[in-house]
This record gives sequence, structure tokens and C-alpha cells, in this order.
Amino acid sequence: MKRPELQIAYRNGRVVAIRPREPEPMPLGPIARETGFKVSKMCAVFHVSDRQFHRTFNDSLGISPKDWLRRERMVQARQLLMEGLPIKEAASELGFPSTKDFSREFQNFYEVSPTDFQRRQDAARNQRLE
Repeated sequence: MKRPELQIAYRNGRVVAIRPREPEPMPLGPIARETGFKVSKMCAVFHVSDRQFHRTFNDSLGISPKDWLRRERMVQARQLLMEGLPIKEAASELGFPSTKDFSREFQNFYEVSPTDFQRRQDAARNQRLE
């Protein structure tokens, strides 16, 4: 049986793409950021159709690429805010069309607004310093 052109798997706690001609698995997190968290652009990177990418992703991880990208984007958003990046800059860096869209997505995902999240982070940081 022919080996698939693309495999998606968890390796060492990270989601990776495995291609027959690549010597090492390719972590999908950095690729997601480079492609603006767009499924269609990730398909282009791997030279596979949208349908094939969805099927491979769902079969391998039990989650759609869109859902995984949303989660990956929010994990990155949380990290940027924890590092103290202003909300507007985090929204821009992650490719959101507006701060409002970023805030809505963050709130829906984490059930806390980005502003409140940063306030809590600042309070926790200040408490540790005391």
C-alpha cells in the first residue's frame, strides 16, 4: 500500500506533519503562524487539497484543522498577553482584522476578556514580587 503523502500526529506534545520526503517531522504551530492561521494556506504549504488535509487531520487527531487552528491561535494569544504585549499589538500579530474581533474570540475561548486576563496576570505578578 502506498504511504500517504501527509500524516498528522502528536510527537512530544506537539502536533506535527510527517511527509515521506522530509527527514524530520514539521511542527504545525510555527507553520500555522506563518500562514496566518488559514487552512487554505496550510494546504498550499503541504501541497494537498483542502479535502485531503481535513480528512487527514480529522482521522489523525479527531479534530478539524479549523478547530485546531483556532485553539492554536488562542494559545498564542494567551502567551503574547502573558508576555505583556498590548492587546492591539497581539490582535495585529495574530492576524485579527480588529481588536474587537480579537477580544470577542479571546472572550469566547477563555471566558475572560483580554483586558481582565492581563489585569489578573499583572496582579499575580505583583503579588509574587511582594
